[in-house]
Amino acid sequence: MDSDYIKSKLGLKIKSYRKSKRFSQDTFCSYIDLEQKNLSNIENGKAYPDIKTLINLVKNTDITPEYLLGFLKETEASEYTSIDFEILNLIINLPDSTKEHFLAFLKSLKK
Repeated sequence: MDSDYIKSKLGLKIKSYRKSKRFSQDTFCSYIDLEQKNLSNIENGKAYPDIKTLINLVKNTDITPEYLLGFLKETEASEYTSIDFEILNLIINLPDSTKEHFLAFLKSLKK
């Protein structure tokens, strides 16, 4: 498992959690004592969170270490490629209405 994969997957987990709670990056950063540019780098797979940030994520939110690191199981890791995570990262940033159109398009491809 390469480090780009780990950074990407970890960043997606954090971004997915933040978006599920409907937090802006600024609001979320205030909970975890992190600068917005650092959160952006983490969420986009460009940087790892440092240990202080990981502790604050677990301590100040309902994120669990299992949620953050559960993807490290070998069987799950082998199922996805870095392209899969790049696509997911792009989709997460789309507006909801565009996501609905994109989903309809993807479903049409399966027919």
